[in-house]
Amino acid sequence: MKKTILITWFLLIYSSVIFSQEEEKSKPKKIYGIAKENKPVLYYANQSRLWKNLIEKDPHYAEGWNNYYRAERAKLQLEKPDLWSNNKLGFYQRLSPIIVEAKKFIGNTFDYYWIKGYNSSGQTHIDALKQAYLIDSERDEVYGELLVHYIKYLNAKECVNFGKRILANNIYSDANLKWNYNALISVEKNGVIISSGDIDGIPKWVLQYGANVRKDVMVTNAWLLAENEEYRKKTYSKIGMSLPKLKASDFKNMMSYVDYLASDILKRSPKATYISSDMPTQFFKENGLEGKMYLVGNLLKYSNNKFDNTPFLIDNFENKYYLEHIFKNFQNHQENELVKTYLNSSYLPGLRHLKIHYQSNGNTIKEKYYTSLIDKIVLDSAKKEEIFNNN
Repeated sequence: MKKTILITWFLLIYSSVIFSQEEEKSKPKKIYGIAKENKPVLYYANQSRLWKNLIEKDPHYAEGWNNYYRAERAKLQLEKPDLWSNNKLGFYQRLSPIIVEAKKFIGNTFDYYWIKGYNSSGQTHIDALKQAYLIDSERDEVYGELLVHYIKYLNAKECVNFGKRILANNIYSDANLKWNYNALISVEKNGVIISSGDIDGIPKWVLQYGANVRKDVMVTNAWLLAENEEYRKKTYSKIGMSLPKLKASDFKNMMSYVDYLASDILKRSPKATYISSDMPTQFFKENGLEGKMYLVGNLLKYSNNKFDNTPFLIDNFENKYYLEHIFKNFQNHQENELVKTYLNSSYLPGLRHLKIHYQSNGNTIKEKYYTSLIDKIVLDSAKKEEIFNNN
């Protein structure tokens, strides 16, 4: 009898635990988007369904509309990357029914203006985000986009304001900021860095304006150059270059134009100019840059003249870089997997260079150190074959 009671009690407890776990799985999660978290299409499809269920029950649930839009946006970005890259207007039109429906129920809220802003471009985009900021200046979701807006117009006062706000709110992970710090510190005085995305671009501006790190370095974003004529003109002028000869209409798609602008600045800039070392090798082949890019750390420097880059790698990796987070990261942040998968792998070419250097010199202590760094990055990335094929 006692045995039967114990078994029954155990089964009830076990069933309760399983039910709780399943219930937890079915709870909607806050959506950060593809620039902040590494999730598959199915994850966003499931989250979209869960958030939609909530707003159908309570259509005035502003946070629900916000996350429902984010999930649908992320899902569409992953399902239709060409649409996102080459036809922003078409991309926004696909999601516009959400904005129209949301306005009926949450039209005067921060969340409504946030989703309206993120589903538009140009002045409409900025006006909506500014309105969201006016409604609640303590919500940090608009800080990054407003920082980029003020970067375009070289408004240093507002860049400092939003740079400090972003740091205070821990929007970017410690590992991300250290990777971007390492990039900034790699550059010669008054040099230029060309970034190609949010994760390797905005954090550099945050560090420059929010923490006063290497403000002499000009950080520019290739996509921003392609999409904004005024920013393109100001950037080229500040670097000391004449405007590019070709226009977006000369290319089959926006990605090709973005690559052209990045390669144009690398080739013609009168200042020392750099780009991330994780750029695909195809970019260098197609734009006549092979044999002219030299590793200095997690960046590649353009040079028409050959030079020995080993001293630069040694100085950066051994005297300047923060690397302890690769071995042990005490912060829990939604960005961590993206940093492990994408950013940290950009260290690998430089680390391999130094491993071979010390191996040839018979310095086994440093050879083992660099081997351990390489092994940890490859293990964390969970993309071993891809990494070794691309480097």
